[in-house]
Amino acid sequence: MHAASGAPHPDIPPALREGLSSSHLPGLDGLRAVAVGLVVLYHLGFQWVPGGHGVLVFFVLSGFLITWLLLRERERTGSISLRRFYLRRALRILPAFYCFWFGWTALVLLFDRPVVWGQALSSFVFLNNYYQAAHGDPNTGYSHTWSLGIEEQFYLLWPVSLVVMGRRPRRIAAALAALIGFVWVYRVFLHFGLGVDQGYIYEAFETRADHLAMGCLLAVLLRQGRPRRGWAALSTSWSSILTVALFIVSANLSHHLGTGYRNVMGFALDPLLVAILIAQVIALRDSPLWRWLNWRWVAYLGTLSYSIYLYQQVVIGPVRSAFASYPLPVELAAALAAVLLAAGASYHFVERLFVRIKGRTSPRSAGRSIAAPVRAAPLPPRSVSVAGGHRGAP
Repeated sequence: MHAASGAPHPDIPPALREGLSSSHLPGLDGLRAVAVGLVVLYHLGFQWVPGGHGVLVFFVLSGFLITWLLLRERERTGSISLRRFYLRRALRILPAFYCFWFGWTALVLLFDRPVVWGQALSSFVFLNNYYQAAHGDPNTGYSHTWSLGIEEQFYLLWPVSLVVMGRRPRRIAAALAALIGFVWVYRVFLHFGLGVDQGYIYEAFETRADHLAMGCLLAVLLRQGRPRRGWAALSTSWSSILTVALFIVSANLSHHLGTGYRNVMGFALDPLLVAILIAQVIALRDSPLWRWLNWRWVAYLGTLSYSIYLYQQVVIGPVRSAFASYPLPVELAAALAAVLLAAGASYHFVERLFVRIKGRTSPRSAGRSIAAPVRAAPLPPRSVSVAGGHRGAP
């Protein structure tokens, strides 16, 4: 029954299992809203806000959601359809992104502003993370697309890897744990052994892959019901408070101690804390502490997060300049309103059109899937990321 239905593992605590059984996982749209809010606040000028950690939250969320959906598809249909996966991702990501890219490029050319074509073209093919890692960030309207490059590279590689590893959950979990450990050691070697520029460590796919892998590992462990006693202990309000407190402390250490702490300790600890928090907000969705993540307007901001991410980079600066003669609260409110207006237009007139098309590509039968048939086994995700205009910033 468990494998056929795609339901979470019976060893998962009831509150967490019920949340995971929902067709729309609770709390995660709210987490998206918080993550993109950190980025927007940072770019509004609140330098003490850990905007870069909004990127990290999106990475872990992407790994978790994509893996959860792929595992559930294999449970329900018998296999994973790579063709449908890539079609769904393309419909979800590409239309809004290319509307932004062509619109921004046209505006830059119209006003006769210089275009860094290496950066612009690399962002067009989702390789801006490596362009900026190698050449630096010229701080333009394309700068934030480095994180989308990481996301797209993950989408390209991970589903194929999951199919190749087959339906062996312990092998998948072990491989993900080994990858996370390897990337941590690799970052330490780059930072201390080779003295690699921190911009490369911040923006290259292989130096951030463990953040996505942490979300993948969370999905696999929840499908397996492991650790059996661990989730019960973590699914309490006090445990979630501790998780958030540790995350805030680590973010502040990254701010005050610099890239040495961030690259070595922060990038190892913070994704783990985010993964734990994901499970906690799902389990505690009805608690007074976390139910606000499911409020309608908070969840709506989460659905806008991808478009907010796309346009905040190019909207905030010009609007603040236009309102510079007004009091600061008016200036900030105008910039925030402009971001939400641009994001809402993108979502309602571009994203929703293609989301409806994407909905028609949901799995219908195992016979059309590209994968080996299922064998008996205990195993029964919008990503956004955001970046700033300089190295190490969101």
